[in-house]
Amino acid sequence: MAVPGSVLSPARRPKWLHITVGVVLIVIVVVLTVGWQILGISDVGNSPLRIVIYILGTVLFLLLIGGLVMIVLLLLREVRLNERQSNFVSAVTHELKTPVASLRLYLDTLQMRDLPEAKRDDFYRTMRQDLDRLNSTINNVLNAAMYTDRPVVDPQPLDFARLVRRSIDLTRTRHQLPPESFSYDGPEGLHLRGDAQALETAVVNLLDNAVKYSKDKVEVAVQVASDGDGQAQLRVKDHGIGMSRAHLRFVFNRFYRIGAEVRRSHTGTGLGLFIVKSVVKGHRGTVTADSGGPDGGSTFTVTLPGVMDPPPAGAEATQRG
Repeated sequence: MAVPGSVLSPARRPKWLHITVGVVLIVIVVVLTVGWQILGISDVGNSPLRIVIYILGTVLFLLLIGGLVMIVLLLLREVRLNERQSNFVSAVTHELKTPVASLRLYLDTLQMRDLPEAKRDDFYRTMRQDLDRLNSTINNVLNAAMYTDRPVVDPQPLDFARLVRRSIDLTRTRHQLPPESFSYDGPEGLHLRGDAQALETAVVNLLDNAVKYSKDKVEVAVQVASDGDGQAQLRVKDHGIGMSRAHLRFVFNRFYRIGAEVRRSHTGTGLGLFIVKSVVKGHRGTVTADSGGPDGGSTFTVTLPGVMDPPPAGAEATQRG
């Protein structure tokens, strides 16, 4: 399945902005040069024309300085963007090559040696984990393309509380965690309108992020509630490595990961939280991040509008099926 490159690019940056700023700066330089030449060769003395030219020249000079500052800021933005793209390529390459190499090694071993049944089962289990890792990486890339700037066209009634509990079970099974790794606090049912598949993708990415950046012992608290104003809230709190305030505003950016790629101890592509933000934005909701600093854990809060009364029993059975 091909993914459009334009969708996977870091952002649809307005190229006309760079061109416009450059053209305006060239025009300003030309006007200033001509104006200064007029002042140099003409004898206007202290006439109003000289005053007007001085005022206009000052304004244009200030605009020139402002334009140069803007160009520098745009260049810095491009440098950061290119760095994140490079990190993304390195991360995806690692995420794809490592399980592929592992799968090949286990397949070659199974082909060349006659192993005991227990050992073969262990190999099969490890290979399945490698396949799950490959599938997760591919899904993240595809979901980043699928949910970018895509509003929910036809929202359907769904039980958000049940969706969250199902996502918890899926994450716990995927990471082979004991039941006490997750705690759930919320109602048995909380109904709203939305895209069930997209919301489950977002919740699973939030939970995966919490597990990935936890310390030795995974302890994730999940809370679902209605704020009374027709909005549902999901709060995911971990006791992991946390982050500094400087990173909080960037964690939902595409490809953004803390630190240099070569020094990271956690795998990933930098797309998980971006997918969360895209899905929530498509539901006209908000998502925020908070942290107590390094080693202070992190808390992510998702707010979704459109809480509704529970659907009739028939519709509930249809959703369950």
